[in-house]
Amino acid sequence: MKKLKRNLLYPLILLIVIISGCLTGPSVIEHGIFAPSRHEYVLGQDGVCSIQFDESLTLWTFADTILGKWKTGNGPVSSLENDTVTEGMISNSLAWSERITPANFKNIKFSYLTEDGRPAQFIKNRSGEDPLYHRFWALDGVRIGNRVYVYYLHIYVPDHSRFLDFKVLYSGLAVWYISEEWKPGDPVRFKRLGPLFQGEYPAYGASAMMKEGYVYLAGHFKKGDKFPLSFARVQAEKIEDVSEYEFLTEHGNWGKDINVAGEFFGDISGECSISYNSSLKKYVLIYSRIFTGEIVAVTFTDFNRLNEAKQATVYKPDKKEGAPMWPYSGKEIFSGDGRIFIIYIDPLIYQPMLLELKL
Repeated sequence: MKKLKRNLLYPLILLIVIISGCLTGPSVIEHGIFAPSRHEYVLGQDGVCSIQFDESLTLWTFADTILGKWKTGNGPVSSLENDTVTEGMISNSLAWSERITPANFKNIKFSYLTEDGRPAQFIKNRSGEDPLYHRFWALDGVRIGNRVYVYYLHIYVPDHSRFLDFKVLYSGLAVWYISEEWKPGDPVRFKRLGPLFQGEYPAYGASAMMKEGYVYLAGHFKKGDKFPLSFARVQAEKIEDVSEYEFLTEHGNWGKDINVAGEFFGDISGECSISYNSSLKKYVLIYSRIFTGEIVAVTFTDFNRLNEAKQATVYKPDKKEGAPMWPYSGKEIFSGDGRIFIIYIDPLIYQPMLLELKL
């Protein structure tokens, strides 16, 4: 009888272990502010994107970047307003580091593109484009051969004193032709190409990835009271030709007419990320929910099956007292060794915060 009870008990224990594992889900480790070495150059920034430059370097693009001095120490303590003396804000900036990996991410060292000793925009305003009104938010990008492409948004701000009051004039593309002799610290010169998508279209390029000869793009936008996501793709060698872009329809097909672009999800806060995870053998989309700040991981096998994607909330940040909004722009910045490294922006201290998601 005792032996029979033991035989019945073992499967029950195993079932409890399996169920417990399913309920627990992927584990998340908080690592605080991402890359504190940035504070030698900047006070705060958002729009963080990583571009694989080569086997030894990672290129980093940022959107709004605040310059100035720290009141105490070399980093934020309570809030950006309390801890800094600001001296201005540029609408994009560029940095590089050794290639980021799971082994070095805690101590990664950033170096910025500078002019006269200060971080400078790499996507420049032209004559007649007053920086108070015309801003160029850098998005994500890719390297193709000897060229680095970065997508950006041309933003018009009618009154810079009003929070979140702006209009998207167009999504654009900038290119840097890399010389064979280039090394970190040498000049970096990006050229703005013609507008890609004019008007209030999805911000294609919020995330960019290369796969099997195509550049795949994710773009978020506002439509009524929803904040959906759309996807586009283009053959890598035709990236500069707007007529060659295709858009994912709600039925999972690719079409050339931007007006057939499908709308997916509906609660995207800021930029997101799209990648192909070789360990999972699936696409992984990471984003923040606009009304709760929750960070969501979405997995799917192919774009034509996006409607069957599985979603899981992997992290719930706090909304700190005094913060003007929920944390936003949750996204993957790199992955490896069965882990996905995610940042989101804390709006109170205006810093990217780093999470490690163990699959």
